[in-house]
Amino acid sequence: MKFVFLDIDGTLLSFGQAQPPLSAVQAVRQARENGHQVYINTGRCRCEVTDDITSIGFDGIICSNSLYIEERGLCLEKHQMEASRVQEIAQWLENEDVGFFFEGHDKVMATKRYFEQLLPLVGKEVIERQKKVFPAIQEAALSFDGIGKINFISRPGLCTKLKEQFGKLFQVNEWSFLGKDFGMGEITVLEASKANGVRYIIERHDAVKDDCYAFGDSAGDLSMIDFCGCGVAMGNAEDVLKQHADYITSDVDNDGLEKAFRHFGLIS
Repeated sequence: MKFVFLDIDGTLLSFGQAQPPLSAVQAVRQARENGHQVYINTGRCRCEVTDDITSIGFDGIICSNSLYIEERGLCLEKHQMEASRVQEIAQWLENEDVGFFFEGHDKVMATKRYFEQLLPLVGKEVIERQKKVFPAIQEAALSFDGIGKINFISRPGLCTKLKEQFGKLFQVNEWSFLGKDFGMGEITVLEASKANGVRYIIERHDAVKDDCYAFGDSAGDLSMIDFCGCGVAMGNAEDVLKQHADYITSDVDNDGLEKAFRHFGLIS
């Protein structure tokens, strides 16, 4: 039995799409029928992993870079930032005129400024697409409990300032809704990483890293690509991930998952 860990955006499905290619859906289901275990391992919070994704069928879901872990519908781990620290960071961002949203495991709360600043950054079409792909991101009154990550509209020099202010206590990373050009940033706890999610699962099942396959497309997937016995980069992956991967498959929309699953004998 092998353990397979899949990123979502840019790996299981294309950026801006709500549903994976049929070939990816079939590959996941066939691999599980063959006795392998397949897990989502994503930076998304749990409420952003939609029914279009979960209906494929997975053995477990690792969210928020390991801060939330469930297996067969049962929540096993749930971690969050200190509410007082969340409030402190939110006030700092507001003072800097930065739009942001909170990601909790079961809720997402965005400020009005977030949508105002996102519009010139990505355009109306992308925002409309985002609402379909990430329907949980809604403008709402902020509460500070149960938050695993704070996402914000980035600009030159902002992440550096945040690292100077909060870097001893939290990670500050850049990312993108579109898989390129970044434009977004995130703040989360120091121990959050996709590798920690993989580690938790294989320890739970008394498995070994050599039996694990990680699939990803961005620098955010580096930790699990490096940790697993075999790291697979999608054809559309960032160059830095391809340099670390053991194997490079085709693009996500060119049956990349299915081809890699066949290459490694997970399906026939």
